[in-house]
This record gives sequence, structure tokens and C-alpha cells, in this order.
Amino acid sequence: MPSLFQIVTNTPLWVWPLMALVVWLGVLGLKPRVLPLWRLAILPVVGLMTSVIGIVQASQPGLAAAGWGVALLAGLPLGRALGHRRAVRRLEDGRLETAGGWFMLAFGLSIFAARYALGVLFGVAPALKAEPLWIVLSGGVGGIVAGIGIGWLAGVYLRTPGAWIRRAMVGLWLGSASLLLAIAVALGAVIALSAPGDLPRLQAGDSLPGIESWNFAEIPAVKRVVARDGAPLTYRLYGGATDRAVILVHGSSGASISMHKLAQALQAEGATVYSISLRGHGGSGTTNGDTSYKRQLDDDLVDFVQATGLSRSKVHRTLMGFSSGGGFVLRTASGPNRALFDDYLAISPFIAQDSPTTRPASGGWVSVAVPRVVALSLLDGLGLSWFQGLPVVRFATTAKPSANRTPVYSYRLSAGMQLVRDWRGALAGIDRPTTVVVGAKDELFHADRYKALFADLNPRIAVTVEPGFGHLDMITDPKACAAVAALWRQLADGRS
Repeated sequence: MPSLFQIVTNTPLWVWPLMALVVWLGVLGLKPRVLPLWRLAILPVVGLMTSVIGIVQASQPGLAAAGWGVALLAGLPLGRALGHRRAVRRLEDGRLETAGGWFMLAFGLSIFAARYALGVLFGVAPALKAEPLWIVLSGGVGGIVAGIGIGWLAGVYLRTPGAWIRRAMVGLWLGSASLLLAIAVALGAVIALSAPGDLPRLQAGDSLPGIESWNFAEIPAVKRVVARDGAPLTYRLYGGATDRAVILVHGSSGASISMHKLAQALQAEGATVYSISLRGHGGSGTTNGDTSYKRQLDDDLVDFVQATGLSRSKVHRTLMGFSSGGGFVLRTASGPNRALFDDYLAISPFIAQDSPTTRPASGGWVSVAVPRVVALSLLDGLGLSWFQGLPVVRFATTAKPSANRTPVYSYRLSAGMQLVRDWRGALAGIDRPTTVVVGAKDELFHADRYKALFADLNPRIAVTVEPGFGHLDMITDPKACAAVAALWRQLADGRS
């Protein structure tokens, strides 16, 4: 449990100016004032907006909205009773003369305290963010704050003559409509104008070591199966034991060909390897760098297993992936398709942007349009999948879109490869045999932080750090590939 000092020092700096603003508005409300209608509505509207943001940010917005709605209805009569006690008089110029009181200060501090307390709680115990009871409770906290604020505002207005009430309600409606319009315009501008920037080429993420010595005649030809929407899913087949299958997933911007050396090492250990290209890569799907919806890669994986006959019960199935593909492995291991495979092996996996294992900008490999991602995430949280085909990620490569390279990802492709928002809870919930391996000299991720992270979140997941290897070495260097293949053999034999 962190100390109070640690909690305060780790609080984002923007929180304190916000608290100062809330306190200032509350102190002003202690004295009698003459003010326009919109000024009286500032804090109630802030309370309403922060509660809605809390719903959008929840791991299950539907549950949070349910708790919010019930609490909102409970808070409305309480707020109305408090507002009805406030002495109010309308002046001839249309402004409102109100008596002083403690409500504004107490209400403003309650908005701040509720959001801050929930932030600290979920920061200390992130697994709670995935618990249905806590999701409902967090939505309820926001709902009761919003209900009290709206009810108070209504109670104040009801103290004025009927004509004033009508004008006040019209003014409130116009103010709310203007606020929503301003938010929509700002959101649209962010979505339209924010884009991932160009990066100088990063050799550590873009150049396969030793590729100039490959015998390309050994690389199997591309095969295809058909997904449920009729689009092709491409792969390369490395034959081996009929009862041991590995589905191998490439890293960001790559395709099945980039996994050739690792596929050969696994084949030498006895595996039949299906080196796949995820939709949006290597000729899979219909558009380079894009999918049709966020969960399409998950559906494609199910379709691929069925189309290749791997769903037969006697086949031992392992899902293995590298870098972003390793993140997709962990996504699958923690998601609804977890029973599709017997075990999982993630090589140098991308966990999340805010994971302690991730270097800034993934070591210079990734440029992310953060404002666009945030805006699209807000829309997605409201159930709106608008504009998700827009690019949000660009990699540090000079390669153009082709059968073997994908330099730019759309929002829905990027989101579909990653762990869910509550990635800590997702990793903690993995219950299938899973192994993680990373090269000690990884240039994109902090290799020395994987063991501590998984020991804290899920000690059942074994973590191995291979000394002397960089990021791309793990799928190209013969010794690194042999080490990964040996780990797979241990995992498949139940000796991990």
C-alpha cells in the first residue's frame, strides 16, 4: 500500500490547478452574489461531464451507466431540496441575485474528491476496475454527484416566478446545446487534424538481421483460407508433427515472411508451424493497415483455426507471437477465445503504452496520434465506431505499403492487436499455460522489467530473459530462435 506522500507526489500536476479552480468557485459562492444564469450552472455541468467521462473510461461502460442512472435518480430529490432552500431573486436585467451558502464549495470539493479517490483506489488496486461491483459503484459515485448538482440547479430555479423559470430553462437548454456543440466541434477538429507524425527510420525495429544470407528458396509459398466475411487470410506452412501445431504471429508492420527463421527453428523441434499474416498485413484482408471493426482479428483467428482443421481435439495448439504479435498472444490468452489454444508463448511482447516495460515511443519505433486516439476512444466508449479507419500509428520505416510491409495502422487495427484498456486485470486473469521471453538487449522495451511486472500481476506466467539479444534478434538469430523453440517444447510438454 503506497503512503500518502507517494499518492500525492504521483498525482498528475494538472489535478492541483483543477482543485484550486473548484475551491475558488466554491468560496465565491459563500457570499451573496449577482450573476448570470450560466455562471450558476458551471459546477453542476462540471459534475455531470466528469461523471459521463467516468462512464466512458470504465472497462464496461454499460454497467457503469446502470449504476450512474440509479444514483442520478437518487441524487435529484436531495439536490432539489438543497436548492429550494437558497434565497433567489431575479433582477430586471435578467441576472440572478442569490444568497451565500456552503453548497457550491461542498459540491465542488465532492466532485474533486470523488474522482481523486476513485483514481487512487484503481491505481493501488487496478484489478478492481474489471470487477462488476466496483464498476457499478464507480458509476454510482458519479451519478449521485451529477444528480445532486442538477437537482440543486432545478431547486434554485423553482424559487423564481413562473416566467423566469421558462426563460431560465430556455437559457439552460441553449447553454447546454452550445456546450455540446462546442464539444462536438472540438472533438471533430481533434479527429480531423491529429495524425501520426513521420519518424526517422529505426534500424533496430525495421531491419531483419542476417536477411541478406537467407535462402529465399526455402521460404514456403503463401497459402490462403477464407474468413467469415469472404476476405483471404494468408499464411506460410512449415510441415512437422501432425499433433503439434504452432500458429505464429509477426510483429508490428511485418508479415509472415519476417518469422521465417523462427518458424524453421520450431519446425526443427517437431512443430507444424502456421506463420500467419494478420488482417491488414501480408495480403490478409482487403486493406493494408486496416480492419473492418476492432475485434475482427479475434474473429479471424477463430476462422483460421477452423478453416485449417486445427480445431480437431487431438492437435496440441500453441499461439506464439512477437512484439505487437506477442501483445496479441496475451490479448487472446486473456480474452474470450482463450480456450482456442492449449498454451501461449509471447516473445518480447508489447504490453501497453503505459506499461513499465515500454520505452518512450517504443524506443523511437512508434509515432502515435494521441489526441485522435483519445477522441476515438471516447466515441467508442459511447458505442460509436465512427472514423475508426483513420490512421493513428506510424512506424519508423521508409517502407511503403506492400505484401510484406504495413507502415501505418488504423485505430481499429491497432486496438484489435492490443490488450484491453484494463491490461493489468487482463494479465492477472490469464489461466492457460503461458510463457514470456525477451532479449536482454531489447531496444524497444525494458527487458529487465518484465519479470517484476508478471511476478506482481500473475506469477503463473513464466518469464525468461535471454542474455545478449536485441529486439529483432529474437526472431532472426539462430541461437535466440533455438532458445525460443526450446521454450515452446517445454511448454508443450508441460514442463514450463
